[in-house]
Amino acid sequence: MKIWDCHCHARGEETGDQVLRWMDEAKIDRINLFSRYPAPVGGEFRRKDARESIDHIARAQSADPDRIFGLIWAEPRAPGMVEEIEYGIGEKGLRGVKMIPDHWSPGDDILLPIYEKMQALGRPIQFHSGILYGFGDSSRFCQPVLYEPLVHFPGLRFSLAHIGWPWVDECLAVFGRFRAAAGYRTDRCQMWIDTCRGTPDAWREEALRKAVPFCGMSRLMFGVDCDPASLPGNAPAHVAKDLTILRDIMGLTQEQVQTFFWGACEAFYGG
Repeated sequence: MKIWDCHCHARGEETGDQVLRWMDEAKIDRINLFSRYPAPVGGEFRRKDARESIDHIARAQSADPDRIFGLIWAEPRAPGMVEEIEYGIGEKGLRGVKMIPDHWSPGDDILLPIYEKMQALGRPIQFHSGILYGFGDSSRFCQPVLYEPLVHFPGLRFSLAHIGWPWVDECLAVFGRFRAAAGYRTDRCQMWIDTCRGTPDAWREEALRKAVPFCGMSRLMFGVDCDPASLPGNAPAHVAKDLTILRDIMGLTQEQVQTFFWGACEAFYGG
């Protein structure tokens, strides 16, 4: 069975060869690798930090572009971010964008140029959704319902991470909204759900039991949510736990399981 981890955060120091070695140890065939966060310096976001983040992830991807899908961490408050996205995707061949709402909401006007650019480029955005542990009091900007304005960008593919936990039902309802906008055609729906942990073990089975029948397998992507160095210690356990739920408890077919671990992400990236 092939495994595609849709959610991995680079720290900014890894080489592509290191990433590939850790992937092999973890038995991960392909990975979506997010560039490091271009954090503010003295309260200011700097364009050069965004460029350095992009260049690092492009170097990592170049080690094996078929296995490492590099994504740009796009911070909308950084100067020239739209141009940096065009540079990273157009010149460096990166696959998409990663965003985490942090004191900005997904429907804010500051996001519109990024959405327009990504729609024009035909590349997807992977968003954080759900409670946010690492950015202070930013969770109020990450509720799934706040992503509804993306319905105005029907050509833009996007995913919401963590099944929106603890707002799992809300995340699924938002998926239903986007499916309705696509004429109730799941195969035309612009939204995917990144199921990387966020849902602790006590909630995991319930979340997947709800998500699978409501969304269908083609829009549910497997993810680990760690950094490359910790993949060998985390990925096998996450794969095993989800396999137990999907195959042994829920009784899904091997084809359905393979769609979860590979096919949905392949479709997300236009495969």
